[in-house]
Amino acid sequence: MVRKFDFITKRLLLFASIASVASVIYGWEAGMLNIIFSMRASFGAKFGLYYFKPRKGFIETDDKNLREMIITPSFTVGGIFGSILVLYIMDSIGRLRSLQLGSIIYFVGGIVQVLSNEIVQLCIGRFIAGIASGITLCVCPLFIAEYAPKEIRGTLGIINSIGLQGGMFFACLWNTLCIKLITKNMTSQWKAALAGLMIPATLFIIFVWFLRETPRYLLMKNKDEEAAKNLAYIRQKETTDPAVAEEFNAMSTKLKVELSEGMCTWKELFNTKSILYRVIIISVLQLLHMLVGVNAIGFYSTQIYEKYLGISLPKWGAWLATLNNVISLICTVPAMKYIENFGRRPILKWGAFGLGCCMVAVYALCHICDATKKSVFGWICVVVMYLFGVIYSWSWSAAVFVFISELFPIRMRAKANTIGGVFQYIGSMLVGSTTTTLMKYLKFYTFLIYAGFCLIAFVFTHFCVRETRGIPLEDMDKLYGDDTIKEREEFKKGVNECFEENANKV
Repeated sequence: MVRKFDFITKRLLLFASIASVASVIYGWEAGMLNIIFSMRASFGAKFGLYYFKPRKGFIETDDKNLREMIITPSFTVGGIFGSILVLYIMDSIGRLRSLQLGSIIYFVGGIVQVLSNEIVQLCIGRFIAGIASGITLCVCPLFIAEYAPKEIRGTLGIINSIGLQGGMFFACLWNTLCIKLITKNMTSQWKAALAGLMIPATLFIIFVWFLRETPRYLLMKNKDEEAAKNLAYIRQKETTDPAVAEEFNAMSTKLKVELSEGMCTWKELFNTKSILYRVIIISVLQLLHMLVGVNAIGFYSTQIYEKYLGISLPKWGAWLATLNNVISLICTVPAMKYIENFGRRPILKWGAFGLGCCMVAVYALCHICDATKKSVFGWICVVVMYLFGVIYSWSWSAAVFVFISELFPIRMRAKANTIGGVFQYIGSMLVGSTTTTLMKYLKFYTFLIYAGFCLIAFVFTHFCVRETRGIPLEDMDKLYGDDTIKEREEFKKGVNECFEENANKV
């Protein structure tokens, strides 16, 4: 009996791991602000979030929420631009060159942030890094999916999510150590915290050059011989191996049939029901991916602990955020096994239900803690927030990127993933820029808003998402097929038979 892990080779795992370093950097950028915003005497004083008052210590400035609204989404605004840029480079220079370009931009963005001394400079650095994230976060899951056998495509796709969770954990750990160990030079404290980002950025810019272009992209450019060599290389077999030859012939035949229709135009995308329907689905999924409130917890959990739960920020806040991220990281790993067993749709659906329950519980416990002033309810709330992170890492963080990387054939993949990426960053920007203000005026009632989006995510997944597990990438048209596609079947069948005849001759 062939097990799914028998399809994994050392080179395949290495390629997926190197590509996912891009997700580590994204997770680091997303996770570091939570702790850095709590550096009152260093980062907070430098960038106008706090001011020192004798006998009372560091106090929030009146425009603290506005400053956070500027700093936080500057990264995601860059991500929108990067996602749009992917549209023009992914099919022209390739998946590999796009990742290499993203690694260079990430490195530059990190340097600018470390050297910044004003909010404008900091935001420019985060904007540049955001451009890189927009490129790599679209390309990385696709790069992995195009190399992976269909039997383990979801399993390998989870590596991308593990990288994201790992980045958030290491960012929190690094910044917590900066708070605890650098206590005399406040400038060095926040500078060192930002400089930690250069660790994964440096690793990525070095190791990304060891990757090879995906066979599917090379086939799209009519480089069949190189495509066959790369496929054999990643499978750690010879090009003459029967299994490699069979996989390559099937891939080549289906791709050339698909590409015989030409690349998908914007007119076709919006006029073809099945394509437009899928674009709407991934756009809503990417938007809900953020609107369920993960960034509200990820960016502001330390402030939630202090404001609503009565937990000391200097003593516990940073360590609690770090523990939250390490638990989420560990709990992402089981998804590598079960996403192929349970499928994408059930994980998304019931994950949304669990996230909604957690948000309602966080609201209730904050309310009780505020009314009773009993710390026990605060610590229970911390546990519920941890549970939220576990459910998110196992469900939406893992399954959304896998589902989206699978849903579109190669002829329409660049445009569709660009649109999806833009909506993800729009959702991230909405949550990141508004949460601090919502908490200022609505307090813990803010969490009921995110609970409502979790309910919407549950209903949407139930009615609109279809299972992609085990379906070849070239056959996704059949999943959301319509009359237009059925009318082209006869044409495809004839071309398909022609390619099969030629393949048999070879």
